[in-house]
Amino acid sequence: MTAPIAAPIAQDVLAAATLHLDVLEEFIAVVRRRMASTTDTFARDSLTDLLLNLTEQRDGYQALAMPAIVVA
Repeated sequence: MTAPIAAPIAQDVLAAATLHLDVLEEFIAVVRRRMASTTDTFARDSLTDLLLNLTEQRDGYQALAMPAIVVA
């Protein structure tokens, strides 16, 4: 039995996911710059946690905005 074919992603959902991905990339860059510019240990730890959260979100949006190409 073959696996069911997934429904195509609606264009508005794809556009929104791409926009979210762009915003997350910009925010990740800001967090990285701020991490590099601070010597405060607590602030760096906090920013590290934030960066982890943001990169997890980015990975989720990447999976939606850039679906894998399936070769039949």
